[in-house]
Amino acid sequence: GLVATIDELRRAKPPVAIAGQGSTGAVASVEVLSAGFAAGGPTNFVAMDLKQLPASYDLDFVAYLAPGLPAEAQAASAALALVAAAKRQLSAARALGGERGLSFRCYAPAGLDHAVCLPCSEDVAARARYHQLLRLPKVPLLLPECALPWADEPHSRAGGKLINPHLNCGPKPGWWKGSESTTRSVFIRGMYEYSHYMQDNTDDNGWGCAYRALQTSVSWYRMQYYTEKDIPGIQDIQRLLKRIDEAHKDIVIGSKKWIGTVEGMYLLQDYLGVECKMMYCQDTSDMASQVPQMLNHLATEGTPIMMGAGQYAYTLVGLCFDSASGEAGFMIVDPHYTGKDELKNITQKGWVGWKNLEWFEKVTEGGFINCCLPNAPRGSEHV
Repeated sequence: GLVATIDELRRAKPPVAIAGQGSTGAVASVEVLSAGFAAGGPTNFVAMDLKQLPASYDLDFVAYLAPGLPAEAQAASAALALVAAAKRQLSAARALGGERGLSFRCYAPAGLDHAVCLPCSEDVAARARYHQLLRLPKVPLLLPECALPWADEPHSRAGGKLINPHLNCGPKPGWWKGSESTTRSVFIRGMYEYSHYMQDNTDDNGWGCAYRALQTSVSWYRMQYYTEKDIPGIQDIQRLLKRIDEAHKDIVIGSKKWIGTVEGMYLLQDYLGVECKMMYCQDTSDMASQVPQMLNHLATEGTPIMMGAGQYAYTLVGLCFDSASGEAGFMIVDPHYTGKDELKNITQKGWVGWKNLEWFEKVTEGGFINCCLPNAPRGSEHV
């Protein structure tokens, strides 16, 4: 290319990496015949010798193994399957990517019963085609960061707290007597982190339960890749409320001021742009009549439900319901726990586990129950 000055070359679009003659590893070597090289003055000409870099192919593949095989047979089957997958992907990568290179990533999106390995998922148009071909909803399922991690890698949005502790509590309560044919269990989709008292070097014992329930809900949106925003700390939540809620304009940042599910709704709407529905229950009998609505929310939206039960806040992440008898079991994540993040201790002592209507009757003392049901956003902007 012919330019007037070295500065102009540096400002070229796309930018050019400039290296002196004889250097190695540069995309382009530049030979300049001018005494004004160092000063960036006028040049006679610039001769650019473009070097072809090798294409880079990032391959990612999975293998399914039949259960019950001996370890040696499983290892052999896995090796054969993975080598075959690598060959297929490399062949496709060379055909599709040519000299540009190409990346494959493996996914296990909700709604499919198997993993898929897809090329070019960093490209928005490619992701849109895959969503259409696989009939996937327009939610973050095939973003590059949604790809399956290695077995020992944490979730890319994990903050170090327990993830999905309810999975250790079983699909139904231990005391369940409902019929198999009329019982239905539904849980949230995806992952969340369990927030509770005394975390983050903050002593909120006795007043911070709704803040923690809100943090648990925000973590769900982070871990489903709807947002990159941090999970707000308690003082961050107070600052947000002071800005957006007239009723909290005088809140003292750092105080032990309680909040409830209504404030949680305000925060989700403002901080994450998430639409929410409020469900008001006069007592546990009223809540029992609205269990089908809660069940439908978990089945269609799949997001955690913030609950204000009397003077306490909780998070609902699952429901078990017998349509014949009306019996219901509630999978509750309790933010009032003050101990270490030890899964066995938390689940065995019921801090995360199945609760019945009688438990709610006790904690509310016959009072009200408010529920915040946040939506899971959908649309092409999330693909």
